[in-house]
Amino acid sequence: MDVDAAVFGTGLSESVAAAALSKAGFSVVHIDANAYYGGNDASLTFDELIQWAHERTTPSEDKEPTYISVQKQRYTSISRSSETLPQSRQYSFSLSPTVIPSLGPLIDSLVTSGVSRYGGFKLLERLGMFDRPGVVRSVPSSKEDVFKSRELSLVDKRRLMRFLVFAAGQFEGTMELTGRENTPFFGFLRDIFSLDERTASSVAFGLALCVSVQDPTLPALQRLRRYSKSVGRYGPSAFLVGHYGGVGEVAQGFCRTSAVSGGTYILGRRLLSITQLPSQGRTEKFKEVGRKYAIELEEFPERLTCDMIISSPDYIPSELSSHASAVPPPLSSTSGTPTDMYPVARCIAVIDSPIRFLATGPSPETRTSGDTSSDEQAPQEKGATGEVDTAMLIFAPSSVSGGSTTSAAHMLVTGEGSMSAPSGRWIVYLSRHLLHEDEKTSSAEELLKPYLNATMSLIAPSISEEGSALPIQPIFTLFFIQNPLSAPPASDAASTILVPPPVTSLVSELADAATENAEQVFWKAAQTITSARAERKPQGGEGKGETPKDIEVDSFWPPLDVIDDEPTLEEW
Repeated sequence: MDVDAAVFGTGLSESVAAAALSKAGFSVVHIDANAYYGGNDASLTFDELIQWAHERTTPSEDKEPTYISVQKQRYTSISRSSETLPQSRQYSFSLSPTVIPSLGPLIDSLVTSGVSRYGGFKLLERLGMFDRPGVVRSVPSSKEDVFKSRELSLVDKRRLMRFLVFAAGQFEGTMELTGRENTPFFGFLRDIFSLDERTASSVAFGLALCVSVQDPTLPALQRLRRYSKSVGRYGPSAFLVGHYGGVGEVAQGFCRTSAVSGGTYILGRRLLSITQLPSQGRTEKFKEVGRKYAIELEEFPERLTCDMIISSPDYIPSELSSHASAVPPPLSSTSGTPTDMYPVARCIAVIDSPIRFLATGPSPETRTSGDTSSDEQAPQEKGATGEVDTAMLIFAPSSVSGGSTTSAAHMLVTGEGSMSAPSGRWIVYLSRHLLHEDEKTSSAEELLKPYLNATMSLIAPSISEEGSALPIQPIFTLFFIQNPLSAPPASDAASTILVPPPVTSLVSELADAATENAEQVFWKAAQTITSARAERKPQGGEGKGETPKDIEVDSFWPPLDVIDDEPTLEEW
């Protein structure tokens, strides 16, 4: 099989790039060692999740495949409970849980590529901050929220409104920001807008979704502005949650689009070798002319040849690592703290009772401020119990006993409404960035257990026959640490093995960052393939073989065509 590009890994970045190349007219083969789509962003059934954990905890072998060897470096401190779940195929567990801003690169690509027809989304119902066991405080993000708040005094409301107006506008170059772009955002809120510590915490961690108190100001403001503009596009929330596990299902949608446009997919086949072909002539083993690489896969009879390779870092063999180059991230990236540099402790838990977002009562300061009108207009919880199906909870630094004092943790819960769990079950995702060296010696379970216990405090306790409250425990847990991988050097003009830029692990930025990275890879790959096609054209009208056709690329996604004979879901 002879193609322009071979893509290794079906993560979101690789899948978007493969779809864009296929729709542009280039020939693509897309390979994944796993039997499922999504790579490190995959959505897995319960059985697949258990197998995933088992493969990464099995002792290493002498001749272990590169992919598994690198995966064991990427995922460490894996531990899980022994319980099995009934209805195991009705779960979709995400390896990269994320929320998707309603305005951003991913949503734009879903619409302009036509991939949106292959998936569904649910609006995030609630976003709150953990206040104390059993209590969640809301995050005021609009004029209406601020006006109705029972926690803010009149003075605090005016200060917060002044900031929100500032953050929604063109703040670049303003007197308030100039010279403070890289100062800690939390301090910026306190010093420039005189927000009290509690309100500043809500803005920094609840609205801008900062990771630490040291996150710089400009990226935080840019995120906050994008999120505020996302509110109202599909409903009162800024964020969407993908059905069936999130970005793993989205990645599969891009793979399907690539296949419809002529891309070839090979899953569950281990990479045996990648051979760099001689630049001139033929060899006894490789008869192909002009292509740069030959690829051999386990139990796949046909040899693959291509002009270039796009690969997740997990697949690059050691003998070719010196030839691989990292595509630089886009200049527009606004994730702020370089979270791809730090390990992330993660927990996946299953619960059989709903989480409740019950609001706090008015603070003593508000009670004595004379602002009594807010009591009458307090926001009502959704339903009398405050139960949520799809929601995100922020744990600010020092908000949980035994938790971190410098970094925030995030909790995302998805239930039946997001098509990720059967009725009466919910999946809880916990994550926290490990910003300090001393944290890296602790296990994922030790690091996240305080946050899991705090999350369980938001569930209504069961009452025993004697009338006492029974302890609430998850019915399944899996803990692990996701480690960053070192990226190869930045790409040069002659590079033919491209590695997408590292993707931020920030829960609200991952999907958009992966899409932006994919576009960077697409333009670099299109340029490289076009040059390789030109080199293979016969000179002076001489030569044998099929002449590569010219392909003009002037946009990331070409205009959509109506495809009447598109494969059905069953055929796919």
